[in-house]
Amino acid sequence: MIKGKKTLLRPLDIADVTDICQDEYLSQVNARTTRMFAIEADDNVLIGDIGLVEINWRRKEAELVVRIGHPEYIGKGYGYDAISSLLDYVFSTTRLDRIYLRVLADNLRAVKCFEKCGFRKNWVMARRISHEGSPKRLFLMAIERDMQQRETRGNRTS
Repeated sequence: MIKGKKTLLRPLDIADVTDICQDEYLSQVNARTTRMFAIEADDNVLIGDIGLVEINWRRKEAELVVRIGHPEYIGKGYGYDAISSLLDYVFSTTRLDRIYLRVLADNLRAVKCFEKCGFRKNWVMARRISHEGSPKRLFLMAIERDMQQRETRGNRTS
């Protein structure tokens, strides 16, 4: 388990999967290249999930996925706490050196949260999200092990 200030990250179990997601999610959760956690708020309410997918141990990188699905907990620092707790854990217990993510450019709350956690925009791309409609802009953001350690030290001194 990983303890943040406002959240507890624990391994997902079958009951969580039915609460959070579709059946196909279970096969992702059990993949060798995936490490997923349930996000519980400090009042023990299941509010979302977070994890690493596409883990590539040879390249020492993985993709971050996070979702706060409980509307009462959005915009209250739970996402930031879960992400920063997971980054601290990953960079202190694994050999991964780089974590990246993709986020819709117009999801300003998420972009701001990721930047606060130390992620930097590396690339902008356009992708068609659905068959109808115009392509949406996506940011590819990343954080490196040494960047995260500087951010953590900087946050502790302020």
